Amino acid sequence: MQIEQQTLNAVQQPFQVTAYWLDQISDFETAVDYPLMIICPGGGFTYHSGREEAPIAARMVAAGMHAIVLNYQLIAGHLTVYPAALQQLAATIDWVTKQATQHHIDTQRIVLAGFSAGGHVVATFNGVATQPELRAQYQLDQYAGHHAAVILGYPVIDLQAGFPTTAAEREQITTDRQLWAAQQLVTATSKPAFVWQTVTDELVPPQNSLAYVQALLAHQIPTAYHLFSSGIHGLALANHVTQKPGKTKYLNAQAAQWPELALAWLQERDILAGTF
Repeated sequence: MQIEQQTLNAVQQPFQVTAYWLDQISDFETAVDYPLMIICPGGGFTYHSGREEAPIAARMVAAGMHAIVLNYQLIAGHLTVYPAALQQLAATIDWVTKQATQHHIDTQRIVLAGFSAGGHVVATFNGVATQPELRAQYQLDQYAGHHAAVILGYPVIDLQAGFPTTAAEREQITTDRQLWAAQQLVTATSKPAFVWQTVTDELVPPQNSLAYVQALLAHQIPTAYHLFSSGIHGLALANHVTQKPGKTKYLNAQAAQWPELALAWLQERDILAGTF
């Protein structure tokens, strides 16, 4: 595996990505083009959680996918998250598409994964990027490439459904109310989604993921939804790898099943090969 840190640009604004490239296996007779996952970590739109970066990427690399961690736009002074985060995600897909030959990427099998606040970025992108008029409105039409599916872990979906808690915080994320509720952006052209959350999430109420799944179902978008009976917000892998030292609340045997469930779902979608 090769690790590459790269500075990209979206609408003349630099941002950082970290790529985890799979190597070709030397004793294969032919080259293999691998699927790729772009990961948007959570962090309440104010930071990027390291627990949802390299550990998630390593798990996906182990399953046979390239992985890229996207450090999307955060709240910073007068800067809002949107529309920059959408443009950065589009620019990352464009960059990946242009790296396809060099790194053996199957550009028809690009998966977007978002956790918590990063889930809002991915879910919103899944609505905006799949509608030509919105792609143009948010200047995404200048970028090449497309995604095939999304994976959302305890996602923020509706900025008025429990997180954030104040109107001022919502305005810091974006003043564009069209982007406040990702479920309202779902159409028949949205991509399939795997969604998971816990009933006892204390920060982002499960009504968020429920609203998104209901919108997907209403538009007959292939969907898998796992609502685990217990667990705190921000479980990441929910095992010892992402457990904060000495804090057993970050361990959850039920929720720790989500990577295998998600990978099996990707296999069912013909996005990933292998048995899990």
